[in-house]
Order: sequence, then structure tokens, then C-alpha cells
Amino acid sequence: MNKEDFFKNFKEEDKNEIINLYDKFNLALEKDITLFSNEFYTPNIWTIFRDNIKIKDFKIESYGVFNEAERKIISFNNLYQIEYPIKVVKIKNKSKFKNLSHKDYLGSIMSLGIKRNKLGDLIVKDDICYVAAFSDIAEYIASNLNRISNVSCDIDILEADEVDIRYEFIEEVINVQSKRLDSIVSKITRKSRSTAEEIISRGDVLINYSVYRDKSKEVKENDRITVRKYGKYILGSIVGNSKSGKLKVIIKKYT
Repeated sequence: MNKEDFFKNFKEEDKNEIINLYDKFNLALEKDITLFSNEFYTPNIWTIFRDNIKIKDFKIESYGVFNEAERKIISFNNLYQIEYPIKVVKIKNKSKFKNLSHKDYLGSIMSLGIKRNKLGDLIVKDDICYVAAFSDIAEYIASNLNRISNVSCDIDILEADEVDIRYEFIEEVINVQSKRLDSIVSKITRKSRSTAEEIISRGDVLINYSVYRDKSKEVKENDRITVRKYGKYILGSIVGNSKSGKLKVIIKKYT
């Protein structure tokens, strides 16, 4: 696939993000070497590289430590399973009186001068935040971060393969006429089709981190759907048809 044809897969606002990635892909292909992206990327980037470039004996993969991770490092030509340059920062809230949110942890880390794209997903469970990060960034966080929102914390660095932390979802089956965006949004927000169309037209719906205003957009299995003020979801597989002929589709909502 030539560069111009490949770029057609991306929305205009994403194209600057993928120029460096495309050059890495070509270099890995020409030199037969393994290269990793220098940033974590959201699904609107890594899914297109993974799904649209198919070359014999050449692999494009992505990895973000956690199951259903959204932000991932992309690897090119990693045929020999070279370890990704990722570690996990484990941050434990030492306060018995103040709960800390995802926003608190992320804000404190970024206040160190770390850009968001140098971090993967953050998962908060039982007063502990697990942060996927580039190995050098993880070391920097461990050396410089000691408080989150004025709360003392303990910090450890874990190898990626030591971590088995999973996102938690509320899963249900919805019945829809089709996998059009307006139909899906109507069901997950429990609003009328016309209200769903208004939500979409306002730019309040994202698929894989990109805004979509086309109500007829077909949503695919494993797409991440964010509806502002309602939540974030993953569209699962079709599990059958209802008696009325509607599609029965699994939907998973992030908790």
C-alpha cells in the first residue's frame, strides 16, 4: 500500500501523528529490523496500522500491558519477540481518609513535565494506581513523584509481565436494528433515536478517540465508543437475533 492510499484511512486531524510512524514502518521493512513507536497511541492510530498493512513475514503489533488497553506502543517487525520498552509504575495511596481519582494521579504525573503520550493507560484499584509507561519515564516518575494531590504515596516499578490488572466492565446485550452509530448511541444512552442524532451532531460521540458526526457510521466489533456525559463502551460481538429480527449485540461499559 502506498503512502497516499494508506493516509486515506486516517482522519485529517490524525495525519500529523502518523507521519513518523509510517517512516518507522518503512525503515523496519527496508532494513529488516525491529522498531518501536516513541509514544503510546490511541485506537484510532494503532488499529489502522495493525489492520491495514499486511506483509508476509512482517508483523505490526501493539501492546499496552493491560487487557483491553487503549493506549499502546506499536511494534514493527518484532518477529523475535523483543521486549517492549514498558514498565508499570505502582502508586499506592497512603491516606486512609482521602480517595484519589484517575484525574488526581494523571495530573500529578503530568505536573512533572511528562507528556500524556509517554504514558499508557492508568487503572485505579483499591487505592492503588497502575500506570503503563516507557521504561525511562517510569524510572523518572519513581525518582521524582512522592505525593498525589498533597497525599503521600509509595511507588514501586513493576515489570510488565508481573502485572495482571484488568479493566472492569458492566456487560449487557442490546437489541438494535443495525450497527449504525445512531442506533447504538440510542440504546446505550437509553434515549430516543432523534436525541441520539442530536448527541452525535454536537460532536459528543467518539469512536476510537475520533469524533464522528455521521449518524450512519457503521460501528465495528471492538470499537471504543465514548459518549460525553454518559460513559465509555466497547462494542462486542453479535450473539444472535431477537424474535423481531433485531441484532443482539454485546456492549461493555467501563466502570
